[in-house]
Formats: sequence, C-alpha cells, structure tokens
Amino acid sequence: MATDMAAQNIKTPQEEHESPSLADLMQNHAQDSMLSFADIPPEESGEPAVALAATDLMQDENGEVVLFNDSNLRSLALTSEAGIVAQGEARDHVTAGGEDVSGFKYLTFENGLTVYYQPHLDLVVRHEPA
Repeated sequence: MATDMAAQNIKTPQEEHESPSLADLMQNHAQDSMLSFADIPPEESGEPAVALAATDLMQDENGEVVLFNDSNLRSLALTSEAGIVAQGEARDHVTAGGEDVSGFKYLTFENGLTVYYQPHLDLVVRHEPA
C-alpha cells in the first residue's frame, strides 16, 4: 500500500503535518535555479535548520569567511575539527575580499580560519574531532 500511496503522491495524515526535510527541499528544487533559505522549514526543535561544515567554506587569501544572513535565520550550525582560539566583535575591518565586517561577530579557529557573522545570527559551533 505504501508503494501505491507514493505512486499517487498521497500523504498519510502524519505526513501532511510534517515539514519537509532539507534533503527533500533540495531534491524538489534540483531542477529549479536555486534553493532559497526562505524554503527551509522553521526551527521548531531549537536546533539550527541549516548546518555548514567549516571545511566547505571558501576562504579568502587571509583565511577569512563572511556569513551574511539575508534570509533572517535565527541560528546556523557550523561543524569544525579545529577548536576556537579567539572570538569577539570586529572593530574597523575590511576582508581581503572587500567586505566591511565592522561590528560583525567573529570566531577564529586554531587552523587559521576566521568566520565573521552578523550579530543577530546565533552561530552554533559543533566540534567534531578528526
């Protein structure tokens, strides 16, 4: 019966009330031009709806990354093998890529990566040892 329901795109009552997973959204939008963070379901569990791996971030020549929160996410998870060695609020600073991050919060990791992010974003770092 589950095969028949899937073939007909019929959802069970439980499925109708569940938010789609990020993987489902990405699969559904695979043929669209881009998946927007606006399509991501709200963070009901208190866990960030979006998680990034520090190793996937594109650093500039100074090892800096700027995370902009144009989608108004409340929180974002960042996984890293490296520990945090410094954190705070940037004073007058422009990255090598030309981004003015003055007033942004930052985290510097022991591998040299510095991540700048807007103050209203709750960046949750998850340390994942190698």
